[in-house]
Amino acid sequence: VMGYGRGAVSPLRWSWAVSQLVRRDLKVRYKNSVLGFCWSFLNPLMQIVVMTIVFKYIIGSRINNFSMELFTCFLPWLFFAQSLNDGAVCVAKDNLLVRKYAFPRVILPIASITSNLVHLFFGFLVLFAIFLVLPVHFNVYFLWVIPLLAIQFTFTLGLVLLVATLQMYYEDIRFLLNSVVQLLFFLCPTVYTVEQVMESARLSPLWKELYILLNPLTPLFIGYRTALLHGAEWPVAGYYSYLAVSALWALLFLGVGLLVWRRYEWHFAEVC
Repeated sequence: VMGYGRGAVSPLRWSWAVSQLVRRDLKVRYKNSVLGFCWSFLNPLMQIVVMTIVFKYIIGSRINNFSMELFTCFLPWLFFAQSLNDGAVCVAKDNLLVRKYAFPRVILPIASITSNLVHLFFGFLVLFAIFLVLPVHFNVYFLWVIPLLAIQFTFTLGLVLLVATLQMYYEDIRFLLNSVVQLLFFLCPTVYTVEQVMESARLSPLWKELYILLNPLTPLFIGYRTALLHGAEWPVAGYYSYLAVSALWALLFLGVGLLVWRRYEWHFAEVC
């Protein structure tokens, strides 16, 4: 990506440009906010409290330590959902820059996702602090979070490149995206576990297999939950194969996203 397209610049300047855009996005998001960055973990905490009450105490989920099981997956989910929503309008939001300057436009979606990655980082800090307070077994396998995040970042970037390009020509994309993201939430093992899916008598073995293979987020969320809470005792046989498929999906989406982006990025100024 570093030698990408017209207006290519050195990696150092790329890093500087991305960091400046991320800094600006974070300042704008919390402008005139008393609590500032605290909202990056207060919002997830409030949502987790509500979902714990609904799914654990009203619906009666049988998942042990439900709030922690939810927390480990909900943070990466928020990163994914917010990155898609912000990324869809990242070009339109910076239309003045796009129209005035010639620079690699791909910096915009990268900066948009990175700013949400900062929020995820603060969320994980809170999660680790909770681990120290509650009787949650903390283990060295938390380092698995790094490759899992790398795969998720790659997959998310590929999707953002696609939706941001489409958004420039079709305003309906952001409305459609909201609905798709809400539906996708329930297709990922967040408020339930993959064990419940695998043990379901209503699903055939084929559907159980497709549930993991066709959704790149599923192996990632299994990995977050297992690495942080269960010492990498993977709940599905052949987990590494599923994770490899997820990584392949991520690379495929990134490749397609870059091809589409490169085809249209220098026309963005005309439609801004």
